[in-house]
Amino acid sequence: MKTAKPLLIFMAIMSLMACKEKSEREITDTDLPITIYSSNVHVITLYVNTVQIENNDINEHATFRQPDTILNKDYTTHVRKGDIVVWKGESTSNPLDIVNITSINHQGGPKLFGKNLLQGNKGDNEVVVGVITEGPEMKDGTLLDTEKYDLHVTVKKNEEPRIYSDKIDPKIQVH
Repeated sequence: MKTAKPLLIFMAIMSLMACKEKSEREITDTDLPITIYSSNVHVITLYVNTVQIENNDINEHATFRQPDTILNKDYTTHVRKGDIVVWKGESTSNPLDIVNITSINHQGGPKLFGKNLLQGNKGDNEVVVGVITEGPEMKDGTLLDTEKYDLHVTVKKNEEPRIYSDKIDPKIQVH
């Protein structure tokens, strides 16, 4: 199967999200390219209490809305080969603050996206989109199915010209 270009994937996902937010007609499988509608889309939202950020301590004020017993570094998204993953950020305390996901960097385990770095779309409300191109790997007779990655985040506070940045290191597990 030929992989769709990242821009095409991004545009289809953003169209899907925009239609759902505006309560317009739901997008159906036939509206999306075949390489997308045959996959699952995982939207991973990092929720940040931007008002409490004082330095580059975004991780201390961020959550994926997981249970309190699970740290951000232990938060795991379960995927399959061919799935699309979208990372985005959102302020929970000030709608004028902007939470950008600027890049995803592979840190360990199999390279499920087939490369070390996924870049954001360089705009305000920046997001990163990736397609799971690889499955689990074997190393020394052990199945490696969990990728560790750094999520690079910046926050632009509306009332301050300063940009805060941090990295958060959740996981992706393929099954």
